[in-house]
Formats: sequence, C-alpha cells, structure tokens
Amino acid sequence: MDLASLAHKRLIGVLVAQFVHETNAPEVIDVWLRLESVTIGVGVAADWSFRIEPCEPGSSYVMEELGSRVDVISAPDGVPFVRHIGERLVRVVERLGGGVDGSERVGAEFVFDSGTVVAESFGGDLRMTGD
Repeated sequence: MDLASLAHKRLIGVLVAQFVHETNAPEVIDVWLRLESVTIGVGVAADWSFRIEPCEPGSSYVMEELGSRVDVISAPDGVPFVRHIGERLVRVVERLGGGVDGSERVGAEFVFDSGTVVAESFGGDLRMTGD
C-alpha cells in the first residue's frame, strides 16, 4: 500500500478487534482506521510482520473450544488513535528493520495535527503508543 496516499485524509472512526479469554483483560489484536475515503487495517500477521492494508473489519466470533472470543467494536478510549478522531492524517512513516536484510516493515508512525501514534509488531503482538 502506498502510505503517501493516506496523507491529508480525516480520521472519522476507529474500530478494534479485541481478544477476550475468560476473565483476562481484553487485548486489542487489530485496528481499523476509517478515513474519509478508505478504511485501513493495522495489525500483525501470523508471521509477526506488521501490516497496513485497505480492508474492512470482519465480524465478531466465538472460539468455544478455547473459551475465548473476538469482539469487533468501536475502539475504547485507551487506544491512542481515538484522541485523533476528526483530525487529518499529516503523513504515515513506515519503520523498517525486520527480515534478513532489514527491509521488512515492523511498524509505522501515524502523524496527526496534534500528535503521533506509533503502531508496531512487538513479539507478534500489536503495540500502540501515542504522544
């Protein structure tokens, strides 16, 4: 995906997929950013590579054999992208460093008018931080 094409698009909503297992705290495993003209998925693939791609969120589902479920919901306030709803995305800067030659995408910085959100693959999990 050409990350430059996301510049200047307004963030209008944020959805997440949360993994819920028994009484453990929910864990965000995927994020979808609804921009003015496209929805992009931000997450970590099964091979631990970081991905950003145009896509729509799936549906919630239950894994009865594991006593777990995945809920697709509006992002809770603790997700750093939420505070930027209504703002324009200034730019997205990919972070490279994985793979044999260091050219694999391991994360990205999403720069908004009022701050930055960093999303990255960390040990196979999606980690997000904001300033």
